[in-house]
Amino acid sequence: MNPDEIVQKVKELIGEGNFEKAKQFLEEHKDDIGEQYEKIKGMIPDVDAGGLADNVKGFFKK
Repeated sequence: MNPDEIVQKVKELIGEGNFEKAKQFLEEHKDDIGEQYEKIKGMIPDVDAGGLADNVKGFFKK
């Protein structure tokens, strides 16, 4: 894959909400994209799905 294809795939995964898959895919192609790695990595939200769900549940409890 060329760097543009890698970036596009990461964007697609982020758009689908697959943040962990996006991180994994980016890590697998780290050497292929060179200096763009850090910039693209910064685009991926750092979300802990389990922790987020717990926080939402706790918000509605009184």
